Amino acid sequence: MEFVIRIILDKPRLKVIRMHTQEEVPNLYGRSVRFDVFAQDADGTEYNIEVQKDDNGANPRRARYNASLLDTMNVPSGADWKQLPRTIVIFITEHDVLGGGLPIYHVHRTIDELDGKRFGDDTEIIYVNGQIQNDTMLGHLMHDFFCKNPADMCSKLLAERASFFKSNEHGVITMCDIMEKIEKEGFAKGVAETTLKIIRNQLRHHTPYEEISEVTETPLDEVIRIAKESNLAY
Repeated sequence: MEFVIRIILDKPRLKVIRMHTQEEVPNLYGRSVRFDVFAQDADGTEYNIEVQKDDNGANPRRARYNASLLDTMNVPSGADWKQLPRTIVIFITEHDVLGGGLPIYHVHRTIDELDGKRFGDDTEIIYVNGQIQNDTMLGHLMHDFFCKNPADMCSKLLAERASFFKSNEHGVITMCDIMEKIEKEGFAKGVAETTLKIIRNQLRHHTPYEEISEVTETPLDEVIRIAKESNLAY
């Protein structure tokens, strides 16, 4: 993922320090989503990366919604708004969803009355057009993303990982085990793990135990137990 984000942002020194795949983000008041990838870099910027073959899955309003849910993961009660991290939502699409014939599109909020001056809310949405597979690092990356045969990939790194999960005996077993585990554990455990992540995140921001209990619908004594076991008690 570090390799991918470095190319898309053209930042060869960027360091990813945290990453989760299939990260479920709950919404107590509406629709929850499951991010393909959630990542954080060493500067604190947080990313949601989505790979879409279906154009409908890359609707601009979905990008807006995903960006809003990134923020809900980082706003504990009483937090200073300045603590909100920079967020970037990246859609890697098989087709040119925005229709401009460009390899990449950067979307920011601007102020109409100030000649398009940036609003400065530290949010960004990026669309990467998978149709343009030219002789650039980004073009090679798009070629590899939609390439079925690892032997035909440009990047040795991506080719090795794809080959591992497609051809290597241990990789195939690992992938099968992952899919079997997902099927057996089902939705209920996914919700439980998501709730646990929310509780721990709120504990890190010293949100009152009672408030965590109410928001997550978790018994107060259970919240306190999680705090102690996670070394987050206060």
